[in-house]
Amino acid sequence: MTQSRLKFKPKYEKILELLLYLSHKKPNADHYQAVKLLYLADAEHFSRYGRPITFEKYCALKFGPVASNALDVLKQNRAAMKKFGIEELPFETEQLDKVIYIRSPKRAVDHDIFSVSDLRVFDEILAQYGNCTFGELYNITHAHFAYINAWDNRGDTNSADIAYEDMMEENSTKAAYLEELESVSDHM
Repeated sequence: MTQSRLKFKPKYEKILELLLYLSHKKPNADHYQAVKLLYLADAEHFSRYGRPITFEKYCALKFGPVASNALDVLKQNRAAMKKFGIEELPFETEQLDKVIYIRSPKRAVDHDIFSVSDLRVFDEILAQYGNCTFGELYNITHAHFAYINAWDNRGDTNSADIAYEDMMEENSTKAAYLEELESVSDHM
């Protein structure tokens, strides 16, 4: 299993606020869609601008990439709620069978924590993938190099961390950029 060169720390406030934003833009999204849309948005933003939106920790699992902290908070896991510094979610949820649905928002989104590019990219991802079925999102995300590399190199485990550097497209400046970013990534 390969180690990621970049040591980003998840921005819990941005993860939660982006889930709230999703509740405004696409009420009734399920947790499968939510974790895949966050992944697609972070991957796109990182590839374009050299930094993710949420700095979330992504894992490769059998059904694709998963936004680990987002999933834990959607499940209202006690440790995750504490990590996020909340006692309740800022949107309604409903669990039917094993699927958690993000329902209506309880408050407005704090747009001040996002850059213009953060929400522009997330809106583009919603427009492009927001109406995809589970199977379509499965196929789309399973085709990403970052997922494939993590999954294929996981060893005997059921999951593996996805490296942000694998989300960035190969080009002539990638190696130099990653070398520079590597020394500051744990402070971002």
